[in-house]
Parts: sequence; structure tokens; C-alpha cells
Amino acid sequence: MPKMEWKRVVYHVAVVVAALGMFLPLLYGAVPLVRELLGSNPLLKSLAVIALGWLTAYFTFEERGEKVTAS
Repeated sequence: MPKMEWKRVVYHVAVVVAALGMFLPLLYGAVPLVRELLGSNPLLKSLAVIALGWLTAYFTFEERGEKVTAS
């Protein structure tokens, strides 16, 4: 794996984790394992997962050097 390839992997994983964090309060009522993991206040813990996921994605994002022109 090239040196900078790990950042793309971390970025993609962080985006998926943040997206799943949005659905944790919904899963809280249906999945007993999620109830055990989140405890008594699922909203705050879900917001923390979302924030950590997006912050990680923000700091690991790299633009590619490709320039797109209209010509």
C-alpha cells in the first residue's frame, strides 16, 4: 500500500462511521446490542459518534491533483 493510501482508507471508514452514527437512535429501539452499547442516553452518544467520524474524515481528506477544465 502506498504511503498516502492509508489516509483514503481512514477517510472512507470515518464517513461510514459518521453515517451509521446518524441511525444509532433508530437502531436503539430495535437492536438489543445497540441498547447495551449506548446505555441510557443514546442521543448524546450518537452525536459524539457523528462528530468524531466527521472530524476524522475532515482531517484525513485529501484532494486529488487532477484538474478539470472546460476546454
